[in-house]
Amino acid sequence: MQLLTDWESRVNFDRLRKERKEKVRKGIKENNLDAILLFKAENLRYLTGYRPLWWTQCFLTRNAGLMTADSDPILFPTSGCAERCWVTMDWMPKENIRPLATLEDEGIIDQVMKDLFVPAFKELGITDGSKVGIDASTMLILEKLKKIFPKVEFVDGDECLKNAQLIKTSDEIVLLRQSSHMAMIGMKRAIESIDLGVRECEILAEGMHSLYSHGMEVPQCSLIVTSGEGTAPLRRFASDREIKYGDLVFLDMGGMFNGYNSDFTRTVIFGEPNEQQKKIYKTVYKMMMAIHETVKPGNTNVDVTKAVKKVVKDEGFEGKDYLGLIGHSLGVHGLTSPIIGEKASIGEKTFELKPGMVFSLEPGIFIPGTPGGGGVRLEDTILVTKDGNELFTPAPYDKKLLS
Repeated sequence: MQLLTDWESRVNFDRLRKERKEKVRKGIKENNLDAILLFKAENLRYLTGYRPLWWTQCFLTRNAGLMTADSDPILFPTSGCAERCWVTMDWMPKENIRPLATLEDEGIIDQVMKDLFVPAFKELGITDGSKVGIDASTMLILEKLKKIFPKVEFVDGDECLKNAQLIKTSDEIVLLRQSSHMAMIGMKRAIESIDLGVRECEILAEGMHSLYSHGMEVPQCSLIVTSGEGTAPLRRFASDREIKYGDLVFLDMGGMFNGYNSDFTRTVIFGEPNEQQKKIYKTVYKMMMAIHETVKPGNTNVDVTKAVKKVVKDEGFEGKDYLGLIGHSLGVHGLTSPIIGEKASIGEKTFELKPGMVFSLEPGIFIPGTPGGGGVRLEDTILVTKDGNELFTPAPYDKKLLS
């Protein structure tokens, strides 16, 4: 597998796990918490290195983790994974890996609280008056926690984890680079498979085969291959539609590698584009170039959004349905805050871009009724550096649509 050698230092996973844990400990203190109780898979991966069984559903009931600012984490993996964790996760004491029953049944939850959570809280010194941050939970689990620990204050702990994950370490940056590289390989293979009569689902299959054969753990989402009229309004999955001459083909590829996500989009033409398709594409390309220019330390998310919207206005697309959001942070989660340019909200918080932040930037314009499809998105992953930025996805754009 990539990055594992005995003759060259590439990624130091022990250092990676240690630095992540220390950042969470710091966050616990800065947020005036006594402990964090985690249920989100990506946060458990960040804190402990645990790789769970991945589902299309977002399970908050199969795994958990608990840590204070002064303790090592306790991992509660789903019972079917516990033995594997004992054997493979040698960076954690075996006694800190404790099998968890699936918290979907009220009676099971009661028993788990009594047998696992009460002793763990006591062991870590979480007592009456303690403040425990929770990243996410079902209402049933939360109500049971409040009942079992009536004098413990349960508050939001998700922000603590998001802040810890915002500035990437040197090892995280290597993994994110590699994840993007593998996504570009999958994208190239998928684009090369586009042909007359080939179905969208077949194109996606080529990309997925490449991702998995290069060591990706899971796709970043269901992934998208859509074409023609499916590009505007955008259909966010692959269908059995066959490719025709003059079709735009929209491909959104990405996956998780060693816990770190890639997210990457290209729109291409099969055959020859019409003038409207070229106008849309060139505008989105200019939006992306404005992003490349403004994503740098000292600027803010507002600066990026203004630069993109100026292009849209200058090119005559103002008032059109041109974007859902401009960008989002990327790491152990495939899409997380901070968000850049969310169209559907006026409450977006202004923040400064800082070295070590990694964003997926995805400007788009979607004009229904355009022959061959009028939906274009280009998406690049960009690292903010001390001198500017680094492009993780330097894959080519479509020359026919830029001509």
